[in-house]
Amino acid sequence: MLTTDSTPHPSGAGHRRSPGRRTVAGAVLLSLTAGSFALTALPASAEEGPTASSDASTAAKPVRVEGESYTGDNNGTEINGRVIDTGVETSPGASGGSRVKNTYDGAELTYDNVDLGSAPLSTLTVRYVVNEGRSGVNASVDIYLDEKTDENKVATAELAPTGNDWEAYGETTVDLLREVSGEHTVILVMHTDPKPGEDEGYPNYVGNIDYLEFGLAPLPETYLTSETPWNYSDNGTDPSGDGSLSWTTAEAGDWQQAAGPFGSKRGEADLGGGFVATTLLQYTLDGSENTVPTYHFRTDVAISEDDLARLEALQGTITYDDAVRVYVNGEKVAGFADDRVNDAENQNLTYAGESAGDPVSRTFEIPADALVAGDNQIAVALYQDRESSSDIFFDWTSLAPVEEGVVVPTEITDLLLGVGETEEQRNLSWYSNTDVPQAAQLAKAADVVDGAFPETAATFETTAGGETTSGEYFRDTTLTGLEENTEYSYRVGSDENGWSEVETFRTQAFDGDFDFLLFGDPQVGASGNLANDEAGWVSTMNTATQTYPGAELLFSAGDQVNTASSEAEYASFLKPSQMREIPLAPTNGNHDVGSKAYEQHYNLPNEDLESGAAGSSSASGGDYWFIYKDVLFLNINSNSRDYDSHNAFMEKVVAEQGDKVKWTVLGFHHSIYSAASHATDGDIIDRRNSMPQKISELGIDMVLMGHDHHYTRSFLINNGEIADPDEQAAEEEVVAGPGDVLYVTANSASGSKYYNLNTGTDLWWSSVRNQEKVRNYSAVEVTDETITVRTLRSEANGATSPINSVVDEVVLRKAADEQQLDVSVDAKTRTLAGKQYVSVSTTNNADVPVDIVVETEFGSKSFTAVQPGAAANVSVNSRQGSIPAGEVTVTITGQVGEEQVTTSKTAEYAAAG
Repeated sequence: MLTTDSTPHPSGAGHRRSPGRRTVAGAVLLSLTAGSFALTALPASAEEGPTASSDASTAAKPVRVEGESYTGDNNGTEINGRVIDTGVETSPGASGGSRVKNTYDGAELTYDNVDLGSAPLSTLTVRYVVNEGRSGVNASVDIYLDEKTDENKVATAELAPTGNDWEAYGETTVDLLREVSGEHTVILVMHTDPKPGEDEGYPNYVGNIDYLEFGLAPLPETYLTSETPWNYSDNGTDPSGDGSLSWTTAEAGDWQQAAGPFGSKRGEADLGGGFVATTLLQYTLDGSENTVPTYHFRTDVAISEDDLARLEALQGTITYDDAVRVYVNGEKVAGFADDRVNDAENQNLTYAGESAGDPVSRTFEIPADALVAGDNQIAVALYQDRESSSDIFFDWTSLAPVEEGVVVPTEITDLLLGVGETEEQRNLSWYSNTDVPQAAQLAKAADVVDGAFPETAATFETTAGGETTSGEYFRDTTLTGLEENTEYSYRVGSDENGWSEVETFRTQAFDGDFDFLLFGDPQVGASGNLANDEAGWVSTMNTATQTYPGAELLFSAGDQVNTASSEAEYASFLKPSQMREIPLAPTNGNHDVGSKAYEQHYNLPNEDLESGAAGSSSASGGDYWFIYKDVLFLNINSNSRDYDSHNAFMEKVVAEQGDKVKWTVLGFHHSIYSAASHATDGDIIDRRNSMPQKISELGIDMVLMGHDHHYTRSFLINNGEIADPDEQAAEEEVVAGPGDVLYVTANSASGSKYYNLNTGTDLWWSSVRNQEKVRNYSAVEVTDETITVRTLRSEANGATSPINSVVDEVVLRKAADEQQLDVSVDAKTRTLAGKQYVSVSTTNNADVPVDIVVETEFGSKSFTAVQPGAAANVSVNSRQGSIPAGEVTVTITGQVGEEQVTTSKTAEYAAAG
C-alpha cells in the first residue's frame, strides 16, 4: 500500500508512530556511503537521547542510503535529446549536508555493497525536493536490487511536489514489493514527464534526492484485542488449589475458552451504559446467592525475537469492574482498585475493589524486560467488590507496541482555564500523551502575532503533574500577576515537544459589580447518547455566553460527566471553547467522585484534600475556596458526609477571609432543598438535618446546588427553618437578616437527564419549583447591595417559552444593619461600711446626647441628656455583706437623624464580701 506525505519536514526527521505511544528519542540507523556502512544517530531533532550499541546484530534497524554516496551513474547518456549530467551539491537542509542534483528523466544512480542486514526490511522512504517551478510532472523513482529487471524491482515511489523552493523537503514512504535483506547493489532510476505549456528551455528536473531509507516491517498494531480467545474459570474455585500464583503460568486444564468482552449483570449480558458481554460469566456461586468473588483468565502472546529487540514496552488497555490484577509470565505488572487483595487470606478467592458505577478503562505498560521471545503467558484476576455486587466485566481491548527509538509528537488535550485564588490569577490544567517537561506561556494578546509569542512572554512552570488514570499525563500551573481589563494569549507545552493551540481570555475590572453563570448537572453521557449530550451542553454554553458576554465566571454545580473515569465524556464536557476563555469553578458530584480523573482534570485554588476527603484511594475529594471581587466562594465535596471536616474548613476560611468580602456563596452538589426525586433520599435527609445550622451560623448568603435535575428556589432558610413565615412563594425580592440563606438548585444544562417533581411530599422549603424538561442556565448578577439570580431556558419549550425566556428571577438583599449607639459600660463592686455596692460607669461615645437607664438586681437609676464624651456613674447599695457575681443591664436611647435609636448593653461584676 502506498502512502505519501509531501509536506516539508526538518532535516533528518524520522518516522513517527501513531499517537498514544511514548516518545523515545535517539533512534539508530545504518548510514551508508559508497562501499561501506557505519552506525550513526539520527540527525537534527532525533539527536538527543541514549546512544545505541555499535553491534548491528543486537536489533533490527533501518538502513539509510545517503543520496550523494552513489558509486555509479549514467552521466553522458543522451535520453530524449538531453544528456544526463547528475551531480552532487551542498544543501543546509540535507541530512548529510549535501544531496543529488540535476536529475532528469531516465537518470540512474547505483550504490554498491549496501548491507541491508539480516532482518527483513519492508518499507522505503525517500526524502527529496520537487520544485514545481523547475521540475516536470508525475515524478517518481524505481528501486532495483542488483539488476534492472522487473523481477528485481522492489519499489516505485511517487514524488509529489514539495513547493517552489529548492529547500522545501518532503518525504514519501511506500511498502516494498517484497521484504529485503543481505548485501546488494541498489539501483535508483528517476522518471518525470514534461510539464505542459513550458518552452523548450524548461529543465523538467525530477528533483533533488537527499536519501533513501529501507525500513523495518511495522510491528503489529496490537497483540491483543477484544476478539482474542481466553481460557477462563468462572466457577469460584482456586485455580492453583493452594492460594499461590502457579495458575498464572500453568496449563489451563479444563478451563472454558471464549473471546471477550466477558461480563454479567445479575445473570444478564447487558450491563447498561453501552457495556455488553459477548461471553456471559457465571454470576453467583453454585448453590448460593453470593457472587463469584474472583474470575481467572489466561492467554498467550507470541513475540518474535526481532520484535522483542525493537520493543521498549507493550501498552495495555483494559476495561473492568470492579478490580483487576494483570500478570505476565508469572509476575504482576498492573493492578487497579486491588488494595484489598494484599490482606486477603487467599488472593485467588477474594472480593476487592470499590463499587464505582460503570466499568472503567485503564492503560498501563508492560516493560520489555518482563517479556520473552516466543510465547508470553498473560493472566488476569478479576474481582467482584462484595457478595451482593450487581455486575462484573472484563475486556482487554489493546496491547500495543511501544517501540524504541520512535519519536512521538506531544499532543496537548483537555486544556482548561480555571479560577485562581483571586481575580488576579487563573489556574490551568491539561493532559498530554507524553511525560516530558512542559510549561505555560502568557503574553498580552496584542503582542502575539500570527501565533508567535514575544521574548517578553512570561513562562509559568508546572506546579503539579503525574500519570492519569487513563494512562496520559496531567499538568497544572497558575498564571499570576494579571492586570485588569486586559486580553491575554496563552499556550502550554514546550519548544522541544510542541505547543497547544493559542488561547485567549480577558480580565475585567478587579472590583465592582460582576456577572457569573451557573450550570446544573451537565452529566454528559447520562442519556446514553454522548454526542447529543455534548451538543446540548455546547448549545447552552453558547446561548448563555452570547446573552451575557461579560460573564466573568462559569460555575458548575457538579456531575460534569456521567462516568467518573470516562475520558470521552470529559472531552465532551470540555468541548465548548468557553472552557479555555472564561474561568471555571467545578463541583465534585456523585458521578465525578469515583475516579481520580476529577482531581487530575481540575486545578483548584486553596484546595484542602483532607476536608471532605476522598472515600477511597481511587476516588476524588477535598474542599476549596477562592475570592472573586467582593465574593468569597466556598466549594465542598458533599459526597463526603464528614461534617466535622467540612465545618472546620468553612469556619477557618470564613474567619480568615470573611471580613474581606461583602458576600459569601457556598457550592456543593447534593441539594438539600430540592423538589424532585432525590428530595426524600435518606442521604439527602441526613444532609438536610446536619448542614443548615452551620451554614446559617457562618453568615453564608447563598448556596448553589445540583443533583436533582430540576429547578428549585427556596424560601430564606435560617438554621433549617423558614426564616420569615410571612415570606410569600415566588417573591421577586427577599431581604435576608443575619443567618438567612437562599438555596438554589439548578436544572440540567445539557438536557442529558431530568427528574420529575416530587408531588407527594410536603416540601415546605420550596418557594419556586420548575420542571419543563428543557435545558436551563442561571445568570447571577452581583452588586454591593444585591445578588440577582435569573434562571433562563437555553432550549425553547413551545412558542410561549422561547430560548432565553425566564423561568424564575429573584433579588437577594441583605437587611439594613440595625443602628447602634456607641457607649461603653463598666461594672464592679466595692465595700462601704460593711456593705457591698455595685458601681456602674456608662460613657457616651456617640455624637449625640443620650438617656441612660442602669438596672441591677438591687435597684436602678436613670440619667437624661448625657452629653457626648460624658459618663453617667452610679453605685447601688446591695445592703448585704456579701453578694454573688452578677450582671447589670444598661439601656441607652438617643436621636440619630430622624430615627430614635435604642441600644442595650450588659456588663458583669465579680462576687464580693
